Amino acid sequence: MSTHVDPAAPWPVRRITNPAELKALAHPVRFAIVDLLAEGPLTATQCAERLGETPANCSYHLRQLAKYGHVTPAAGGHGRERYWKAREEAITFDETGPGAAAAARAVTDAVDAYRFSAWERFKARRSQEPEPWRELAGSMDAVMWMNAEELAEFTSRLYALIAPYAERMADESTRPADARAIRFFTYTFPGERS
Repeated sequence: MSTHVDPAAPWPVRRITNPAELKALAHPVRFAIVDLLAEGPLTATQCAERLGETPANCSYHLRQLAKYGHVTPAAGGHGRERYWKAREEAITFDETGPGAAAAARAVTDAVDAYRFSAWERFKARRSQEPEPWRELAGSMDAVMWMNAEELAEFTSRLYALIAPYAERMADESTRPADARAIRFFTYTFPGERS
């Protein structure tokens, strides 16, 4: 694994080449924990309360995530009430080599399942959300004819839109008082050849 900077991304990106690390990340509870910690440090007990899991189960998954650097201990707490924080980098992975394609597929399946579950949970509570949150949340689907270079430019522009908010992940003092963690999912992929 190595950390490099994607010239278009406003954050460091770590490339994972070890299929065992991908398999470790593929567990749905582990990805849910990483997503929770993106909002700020939590203990295993706090993760358990938010996820409907046991503290022991969350503690186990936190240790597995820490083994590969996906979470690290944070300041505060001690013993069983140790705080954890998420990595401050995105990941990408190698899908070549023995076992890599299956491990990569397992990770993307777990991530997609979590993302769509989070969207379903929001839709279930949407009517209880205050304005303007209720109206501003949404989904979009678009088909755009592009070549590879145009898709690279499009992705770069999307990163540029996100960049001004990237520092707010690590530095709470940069967040407006009424800010909430906003999930933004996007998938770009070519259609099948005809």
